Amino acid sequence: MSALVRLTVRQILGGARLWLLALFLGLPVLLASIVQLKGGFDLPDQAVGMGIFLYVLYPQSLCILAALLYGSSLLAAEIEGKTLVYLFTRPVSRTRVLLAKYLATVAVLVVLTSVSLTISFALAGFAGGMRMYLTVLAAAVSALAVYTAVFSLLGLLVPRRAIPVGLLYAVLVEGVISFVPALANELAVSHYLRSLALHLSGQALPVEVQAVFTPVPLTTCILALAAFAAAFLGLSALLLHRREWPLTEGV
Repeated sequence: MSALVRLTVRQILGGARLWLLALFLGLPVLLASIVQLKGGFDLPDQAVGMGIFLYVLYPQSLCILAALLYGSSLLAAEIEGKTLVYLFTRPVSRTRVLLAKYLATVAVLVVLTSVSLTISFALAGFAGGMRMYLTVLAAAVSALAVYTAVFSLLGLLVPRRAIPVGLLYAVLVEGVISFVPALANELAVSHYLRSLALHLSGQALPVEVQAVFTPVPLTTCILALAAFAAAFLGLSALLLHRREWPLTEGV
């Protein structure tokens, strides 16, 4: 299993998609620099403004794109490259193959995203202090863990159309439905990520925001995010075991 983890890390760090990921990670750093050069935000509390700004850039946007980029190809790339048969003939269960590739992918994305986030916060003079920094970092790590699981299933279901379908999911579910009150927003990961960030930051919501976003309890956030990740990984594992994969012909 450790060999599979090392292989996955080498695939991520040596693939062409790394340049696209570097572009994603560099964009928040550039934007944070521009905001600081222009004097920050026109808000009473600059620290809260920077925290919201970086939250939108990282857990709400960048983490979704990074997870889609690598999560959707977690095993779909092996299917397309006809190398899945090699993995499945090793003395390791299909579920352990999935978990090894998932954990390695999340670990690499977390490290690279953390570096980018740290640089962005440093450029902002660590506005809000360590608590704000750790809040956005915790939300980013949670987002990468859950969205990678979500898109891993998507990559197995529609390997050739995972990117466009994933973008559609990100816009409709995480961007629109997550703001619909009552039952609808409970189906979106970002609803729980926002609640998690709010609880960890210790900040009070403005009245206007409270009318749109009603946070859920912290325990519910943690359990819901863990349930999302476990459910999508479980469905991926079930699909790997139940489905016959065309390993010698085109998918």
